[in-house]
Amino acid sequence: MAKKERTAEEAAAKAARKAEKASKKAGKSVDAPSAATLEDKLDSHSPLAHVTATLYLALSPVVNNYPLEGACAEHLSPLLLQYQHKFGGVVLSYDNARLSEGPDDALRLDGPSDVLARSINEYGVGFVWLTADFLIFRPSPGTYIKAEVNLQNEGIFGLIHLNYFTVSVPKENLPVDWRWEGERWVNAQGEAEKEVVCKVEDFEPSGEGSISITGTLLGL
Repeated sequence: MAKKERTAEEAAAKAARKAEKASKKAGKSVDAPSAATLEDKLDSHSPLAHVTATLYLALSPVVNNYPLEGACAEHLSPLLLQYQHKFGGVVLSYDNARLSEGPDDALRLDGPSDVLARSINEYGVGFVWLTADFLIFRPSPGTYIKAEVNLQNEGIFGLIHLNYFTVSVPKENLPVDWRWEGERWVNAQGEAEKEVVCKVEDFEPSGEGSISITGTLLGL
């Protein structure tokens, strides 16, 4: 009988310890990401991508004396700061442009130094392959960006990245300890942030070749 009583007491004590542990776990708050962690995320989950692409383009007769410069001015420069579906993002810059007679010739180290354009029947233009290295801004879901606070209201926290791309952070995607104080959002310490890090949730092309980004605010 005494043995059964001791067993019951042990079971009760064990249950009490388990309940206390569960209570502490439930009440434990989730720490915000540290500054070092956010910097690592910015480096490893950057929205910037380097892409090498080869395009088959028409070369106008007016640029025959300067074919490479003319092809870049006519076909590549208009792509800048525009969303391009084939790249999945916005073209920020390009360099190392080169002409070739075939799609793979420009990728060879021993490619031909002289390039002949292809002429078809009576068409006045020639056709060449133009290869370049592009820097693409591709804010896919899960990438991290650092942006400056721009516009804000009670429902939206607005940011601007690279002084060009706008990011919208809905109220529900702000930290739970942030609050609205009449004309601005402040953090748990009552301070208004000027620059923050956010995680991209989604983006979509908008008017005039730009994009619209939605994110979740993470911290400084």
